[in-house]
Amino acid sequence: MQLMPSLGQRQKQSLVMTPQLQQAIKLLQMTNLDIKNYLENQVLENPFLEVLSQETLLQSLPSSQNSPTSDTQPENQPEIQPVDSTSAAVSNDPTEHADFDNRYSSSSLDLGNSQPKNHVADSNWDDIMSNVAGQPDNLNTHILRQIDLNIKDTREKFIACMLANAIEASGWLGQSCSEIASHCNCEVEQIEIVLSKLQTFEPAGIFARTLSECLTLQAKEQGSYDTIMATILENLELLGKGELAILARKAHAEIADITKRLQIIRSFNPKPTASFDTEYLAVNAPDIIVRESSDGLVVDLNRSTLPSLVINEAYVNEINKGARNSQDEEIKSFTSDSVGAARWLKRSLEQRNNTTLKIAGEIVNQQSDFFKEGLSGLKPLSLKDVATAVNMHESTVSRVTSGLLMATPKGCFTLKSFFSVSIAATESGDVTAAAAVRDLIKTIISNELPKKPLSDDAIAALVSEKGIKLARRTVAKYREMMRIPSSSERRRQAKLNMAS
Repeated sequence: MQLMPSLGQRQKQSLVMTPQLQQAIKLLQMTNLDIKNYLENQVLENPFLEVLSQETLLQSLPSSQNSPTSDTQPENQPEIQPVDSTSAAVSNDPTEHADFDNRYSSSSLDLGNSQPKNHVADSNWDDIMSNVAGQPDNLNTHILRQIDLNIKDTREKFIACMLANAIEASGWLGQSCSEIASHCNCEVEQIEIVLSKLQTFEPAGIFARTLSECLTLQAKEQGSYDTIMATILENLELLGKGELAILARKAHAEIADITKRLQIIRSFNPKPTASFDTEYLAVNAPDIIVRESSDGLVVDLNRSTLPSLVINEAYVNEINKGARNSQDEEIKSFTSDSVGAARWLKRSLEQRNNTTLKIAGEIVNQQSDFFKEGLSGLKPLSLKDVATAVNMHESTVSRVTSGLLMATPKGCFTLKSFFSVSIAATESGDVTAAAAVRDLIKTIISNELPKKPLSDDAIAALVSEKGIKLARRTVAKYREMMRIPSSSERRRQAKLNMAS
């Protein structure tokens, strides 16, 4: 058999992600704040685009249209509508269209970074520095300042800095004295001498190695450390089990004396430096707002944080006139690409807004019982259910609901939180959402007698009486998810609460 090269033709189909399709998909999963930052970047690159905030847009309207009762809606913004009529909104799935007008270069897109570039002007430098100066000290700065004020010996200051580097966010020492001694090339006794000085720093309990030591330092700081307190802190395992009688015998005291110290111990902080944690959770403004009206629940986009995109048509016409009279092909190409990119971006933003509003409206429509009954009214809901109702693909629904927040009369929730698996078919054939079952378990436990907490079997039986089939292991799993201790732990905690 002889092998030789040959030429041939073969047809095949493939899916190509055009830059426009990538942009449309990217916009779907952006929050209002992400869109604002993204559009600000696009305005810097495209001279035909303008971004108007809601306030600026309202000020530009005539006085008759600028009133709160006006029916005029800003461009790119879907109208406010009741939930039952959200299906009337025009909202096509951007992932289903392939006839995209690829008229501009992909280099004009900045899909990888939705944050604006930081350009600090000299006039704003004082404001920035004043904000930095107003920030609370972090833990490291707080400790180093006390080291400079209280430790003068150079060698001890070096050891103190090594100990400060080993401290954890809770305020406890994260390494043993022997490990730090090996790093400092000194004796363990020297480490312990410096450590004893650091343990007098504020806040009380800092640089402790164990929970007992942390509480002991705070008791000494308050002047409440005596032989009874020492016995309790040396036997915290007995205190955790509620063995107050045994502690009283060990301390040669009465149970009332143990109870009195227990109340003091509860005022201590086992993590003394928790207040120095300055990494606050950043909570964005909601992207969708649900409010009650005479017609029922109304779903709308949060226009206060969603900017409007405007194409400067006058400038486009002026540039087009100049381009027709110009022989520079580079100018013509740039104009054509920029105008095409601007029009496509505007269409993509309108499509994103309509798609978001339609999906959010369907979620609110299917979870209407939640807004009447609370968490117990939450129904099982999947991405497929919403995708079928709005005639979109599941991936589109998943992208829209991935990071958006919705403000409702019941509170602010992520769109993802309204999706819950079904569980425990009842005799009538109905199903209940897992979140509703967890809420039912939590309610049962909160109403139990503290002296006689219910076991997981007993909770499963009570849930089954309501027509929901639930196994004991499922109760245990949901209880652990909600960080509710077992019945024995709850009984022990109730015993300690009664003693105090």
